[in-house]
Amino acid sequence: MNKTLPLLLLLSAAAAPGGDVLSWGRPLPADRDAKWTVSYGTLAGIDGHVDETFRAFYKATGQDEKQALAESYSFSDFGVDGSYPAFGAHYEKQWPFFSFRFDLLWLSLEADATARRDYYLGLGDEISFGGRKYDHLMISAGTDFSIEFDGVWATLGGAFAPFTLDVADAVRVTPELDFGIVLIGGQYDIDAGKPHGTTVYQNPPVDFVVGGSSSSFIGAGAPMVGAGVEVRVGPEDWVQWVTRANFGLFSYSGSTKPFSSSDHREKDLDLDFFSLSLDTSVILPMNDATCFTVGLRFEYMDLDAEIKSKERDAAAVVAARERFDKSADFSAFTAMVYAGVTF
Repeated sequence: MNKTLPLLLLLSAAAAPGGDVLSWGRPLPADRDAKWTVSYGTLAGIDGHVDETFRAFYKATGQDEKQALAESYSFSDFGVDGSYPAFGAHYEKQWPFFSFRFDLLWLSLEADATARRDYYLGLGDEISFGGRKYDHLMISAGTDFSIEFDGVWATLGGAFAPFTLDVADAVRVTPELDFGIVLIGGQYDIDAGKPHGTTVYQNPPVDFVVGGSSSSFIGAGAPMVGAGVEVRVGPEDWVQWVTRANFGLFSYSGSTKPFSSSDHREKDLDLDFFSLSLDTSVILPMNDATCFTVGLRFEYMDLDAEIKSKERDAAAVVAARERFDKSADFSAFTAMVYAGVTF
């Protein structure tokens, strides 16, 4: 789809009638080429799973029956199954052929849960107990615990608008090619009470502290490309209704090395990210230079990943004590109301 879309846009332009029907780029009123808005809404429909799938170490050592030890975790295991507040700040600047956009969402998530079974977790920050520091945590079955996450979801990029079609009186349609980078990061906290013991788990054995609290920063980023269309209804010097729909894609297949500093844990990674957004707003003139705008924005995001062992030789697999391969998926939906000014 990515390779054929530019060609389709060019063909559409070539086939469109001339004169007042088609104009190159995006016609801009002098007082509406920039916009600042703030938003408030909800992060909802959150769903995510991490499933251990296959451990090459067990196959290489003739212990295939232990594949049944694979663990699976979902957001619901940690009490994350509701909707959570989100705040945003957004800026856009338009030129005849290009536009720049910056979107920043602040996300806040809190959840309480009871462990449905023994949870064995790796940590970003160590827990001290008995004079030692541990970077693995066990939450025993039946234990109450809580998690919090405060972070940001940022999109930085732009769009190329090759032409605009006047499809009816005061109705303009502008296709776009989008490009940019998506960043997410924040602080998470997990609290399972006071540490009160240790245990050994996994093969080779790993020491886990039982209970405790830990905080750590997590973050990730990826480029993204996509396409969209903007429909603008209304005269340039009066009230306008503007609706924009966009989709974005990112796909990666290769090493986890660009995403991790731990060379000894390098894996093969297949990652696919998809987003679909719909934005609709009304622009109301305030004076000759400034307009007030109010609108709604909806966005759906979906991520799928497969993390597998890089080693193929049995001896190398045994030497590396390869962990389980994993599959992961994440999806979420945001609904925001916003207001601001164009100038």
